[in-house]
Amino acid sequence: MEKNRKLIIVIILLTGFIFGVSFSTFYVQMQISQGTACNCVVPIPILIPTFSSLGIFIGSIVYYMMFPKIEENKEKYIATLLELLRPEEKEIIKRIISSNGKITQSKLSAEFGKVKTFRLLEDLRMRGIIEKEQYGKTNTVKLNEKFKMLYS
Repeated sequence: MEKNRKLIIVIILLTGFIFGVSFSTFYVQMQISQGTACNCVVPIPILIPTFSSLGIFIGSIVYYMMFPKIEENKEKYIATLLELLRPEEKEIIKRIISSNGKITQSKLSAEFGKVKTFRLLEDLRMRGIIEKEQYGKTNTVKLNEKFKMLYS
């Protein structure tokens, strides 16, 4: 129901904008053909920036209404990602997300064990979920750029 209402509002906005542009084009054409282009009630040079600005404004409203925000679906994305992982992997990803998308491997090793952490991180890295970067004697573990929306 909500989508239908948004769609109707979007159609009305776009139709009104197209009508306004068409009407102003007809108005300018009539003024030019009558030779009174300089005596118009609305100056012709004002019409172009006015309708350009109005088009950007209406386009922004349409975009805002038709496309859901990532913020509203953030929890859904996290839940979907976590459903695809094993329990140990879920815990590691939760720790990375709670650390704003970046944590050292040594912190994870202290919590989960060195060998287990290494194997889990390698598996996640091979699947493209995380990235590892050298950081002194340890590594920094962060989520891949594809998943940046989960912690930003």
